Amino acid sequence: MRLTADTFEQPLASAADMPSGLAHAIVGLGRFGSTHARKMTALPGFSLRAAVDPHAEMPAELDGLPLLRHLDQLPKDIESATVATSDATHAEVAIALMARGCHVLVEKPMCLAPDDGARMLQAASQHGRHLYVGHVERFNPAFDEGTLAKLRSAVQRGRGSSEACLRFRRASCRQGPPLDCVLDLMVHDLDLMAWLCLLPIDEPLELLERRVDEQGVHARIRLGGWVAQLDAGYGAPTPMASMGVRVHGAWQQLDLRLPTTGHPPSSDDALSRQYAALRLAIRGGASRIASGPEGLAAVLRARQILLA
Repeated sequence: MRLTADTFEQPLASAADMPSGLAHAIVGLGRFGSTHARKMTALPGFSLRAAVDPHAEMPAELDGLPLLRHLDQLPKDIESATVATSDATHAEVAIALMARGCHVLVEKPMCLAPDDGARMLQAASQHGRHLYVGHVERFNPAFDEGTLAKLRSAVQRGRGSSEACLRFRRASCRQGPPLDCVLDLMVHDLDLMAWLCLLPIDEPLELLERRVDEQGVHARIRLGGWVAQLDAGYGAPTPMASMGVRVHGAWQQLDLRLPTTGHPPSSDDALSRQYAALRLAIRGGASRIASGPEGLAAVLRARQILLA
């Protein structure tokens, strides 16, 4: 049977509804790792036991959390870990953690090289551990169950058309070579498209057009019978992310950066939702969190655009 994103799709769950907290560690205390650590201190269902970074200093707000310099110093009862190190080190760190018996959530992109991704999946199988990838946009509050169902219904109407029925735009304030944004930013939207369209992991991507300019990378692709336009880049005045769906010839836009309303940010933001789903998945439940194979599929598709 071919796995699809639908295999992992279930309603969001609350970590508070699950028994006992997972003993967890954060590996890498850069900007993303520190964000993960701060978030986890307030989350139910987890016990943040340590952070690991060979060089970083502990942020003041995390004072009291043990800061270790090497994975070998981790307590033996750590059950799960987040890998938020540099992209090039994701594979080695994740493999070492799984060899220690940890379930792993690795920040996107899962890896930079396909061989590294294959080794990560092999290690997960060899050690009987779960490997997940932080495609956090799946947990964007914009994709509540009602909106998600409507989007999937609308997307189905565009299947088989030669015109784009999906449009993704994403930009960051940071500076960098335009092509870097493919594995940094565009990979989010490649995963979103596959997840929204319930595509098999091995669905091939056809690159119809690629253009690189000072604003970033622009790609027109066909994936699973759907045509989509993806635009990503750096140097924007403010971060932005949006997706559009063509319905009866008109574009319906969804702003993926609108602030959450009606719920406390600490409990309803995308990262909190992702961690609740991580715990549910580790405990044997199904959730929308991206699996290792799905994370590798996003990397492979991004590299096809990057290397064209």
